[in-house]
Amino acid sequence: MWQIDVWDDDGADGQASWLKVSVPFLLCALFLAAVWFLLPAEQWLLLFGMMVAYIVPPLGRETIIPVCILCGVPWWLAAFALAFLDFAGGLFMAWNFPLVLRIPYIGSWVSRFVTAGRTFLDRRPWLERLYFVGLVAFVALPFDGSGSIVGSVVGRMLGMTKTEVLSCITIGGIIGSFGIALGIDYIVNLIPAGTGFWFSLAVFLLIGTALLVMYWNYSRRLKADA
Repeated sequence: MWQIDVWDDDGADGQASWLKVSVPFLLCALFLAAVWFLLPAEQWLLLFGMMVAYIVPPLGRETIIPVCILCGVPWWLAAFALAFLDFAGGLFMAWNFPLVLRIPYIGSWVSRFVTAGRTFLDRRPWLERLYFVGLVAFVALPFDGSGSIVGSVVGRMLGMTKTEVLSCITIGGIIGSFGIALGIDYIVNLIPAGTGFWFSLAVFLLIGTALLVMYWNYSRRLKADA
């Protein structure tokens, strides 16, 4: 199954290549234009800033979604915005993977990641049976570095087609974003009314710190086992 070259350039002309690059960004622009009519200007700017922050590591949906909800953005809109970004990012990677390899620094990192991951997977052929569910879980769960970009690279290493990878990223993004948003919304409703923004923020900071400690311990055990 390890077909690493399935995403190479297909000889498309310049116009088609331009459309492949621009369509994901146009979709994001249309989404933001539609949200403009749903939110006040302050919350729209917040959501826009959080979407930009989601693209730039190290912030993930486990950080972005609570901030949006605490600042008044509806939980379902915060979840849908990040799930939509995962879809757009997966679409961009599926259509423009060779272009990404030519970007300074990013291209060399992706190439090294693919080479190392290919060696890892070749030694563990049993992972082939779990490739679809595994990639969905990788995108959905808040792993360090998970998301549409790295998920696309992992799918490429697994030899998955563009459609399969985009499906996994979309499903994983929806599950991960809406799961976190529902959990945060439930916690918010448990906090007594009138306690104020700073009390709510302190509660979320305590929860976030506990999750970070758990993740750090888990990562340390994995390194020790390796």
